[in-house]
Amino acid sequence: MFPSDLEVGTFRLSNGEYGWTREQIPRVIGVLVENNLGILGGELWWVPLGAETFHLIPQADGRKGCYAWTTEQRPDETWADFVRRSAAESLAAVEKWPAPDDIPKGLPGRILYNLTW
Repeated sequence: MFPSDLEVGTFRLSNGEYGWTREQIPRVIGVLVENNLGILGGELWWVPLGAETFHLIPQADGRKGCYAWTTEQRPDETWADFVRRSAAESLAAVEKWPAPDDIPKGLPGRILYNLTW
């Protein structure tokens, strides 16, 4: 379903789940909307350099954090409206998190975004 440039070289867990960069997410969401797929939620992953899995995200204050969101279809909402709203809410979450001051400067590795649809 995804163009090869959104799959090749993209972080992927052994169970097939993807972790995309903030820059890739608008295109990923566009593909999901084109395929009439609603986004049920997502989460952020921290993948340290060379790691094969993700970890909780170190915070600037020394704690570790988990960023996640969910979107549920409303009882009176059409599927098409849910698809559009879930896409908009997911884009907003990706733009919001992590905020520049949330994580330590120079954190090694990557912050990636995983979506559930």
